[in-house]
Amino acid sequence: MAVLLLVVWCVALGAVADFAGAAERVRLALPAKSMGYLPLFVASQRGFFKDENIEIDTPMMLPQLAHNALLSGDIDYHGVADSALRLAAKGAPIKTIFFGAARPNYFLMAKPQFKSIQELRGKYIGIVRFGDTIELATKLAFQREGMDAQRDATLIMIGLPGTRVAALSAGAVDATVVVPPDNVLLRQKGFRELLFLGDALEFPSNGYSTTERQLAEKRDLTKRMVRALYRGLVFARERPEESIQILEREWRVDAATAKESYASLAKSFSKDGAASNAGLKVHIDQFQRADKSIGDVALNKIVDFRPLEEVRREVLK
Repeated sequence: MAVLLLVVWCVALGAVADFAGAAERVRLALPAKSMGYLPLFVASQRGFFKDENIEIDTPMMLPQLAHNALLSGDIDYHGVADSALRLAAKGAPIKTIFFGAARPNYFLMAKPQFKSIQELRGKYIGIVRFGDTIELATKLAFQREGMDAQRDATLIMIGLPGTRVAALSAGAVDATVVVPPDNVLLRQKGFRELLFLGDALEFPSNGYSTTERQLAEKRDLTKRMVRALYRGLVFARERPEESIQILEREWRVDAATAKESYASLAKSFSKDGAASNAGLKVHIDQFQRADKSIGDVALNKIVDFRPLEEVRREVLK
């Protein structure tokens, strides 16, 4: 009996020890498995989340579902910062805490016969939905050429990346905005890349958001999350060969496609995970044009980079 009790006691102690050391499970929703979230996948594959005692789970959710799940507590973070900024500007208790890209990683792709944006006059352009950042980027690309996208072309709301690529491939639209690796794969099929939209405008993208409650009640966890993402960003930016291998594995593309995709992504990498005031102002201007009820918006109402700033100070010590 004594031996049996000793065994039970040892098993119980082991279970307590295992529980105490168990990784904290974190749910971070993404709208799609986009290469724009490379720092996140680098952090996962290189063990940076594990170093922070985090077990990361990345369910795929449409933006509105992700916002609802975040506010209800069903997820802890999400990668839908573009629209989270708009909700925060309108008073939702959400803050964006990190950006993987300083510029929109969007590429305007067209049928092979079109050699310039000017030639898209009167043509059909596929976008995700009206009022989002892709529509904004498309309009600004046209403005750069002295055109008005709504007046000089026909914008068609199509939806997610795969649908837009399929529509262009099938000839249903004449051009659309895509993200890597779709710009590379379309180029390989003979479609023409007319513009990297990051050359036309600067605003942060591929950002991560959470609730004010999560920031207040689980600040240490948020800081650990940000530290893993920051390490993923630095690795992606400074170690291209290994990052290209991660692109190959995660997105199941060949080496040449991974290398070209990385070159596309590198045009937009954030320097430090934060965002410039000017870049955030582009987002705010878009919100205000789309919704006249949104007045002046203080930047600290929509972003909170304090955990990131702490991480960066610690790294620089």
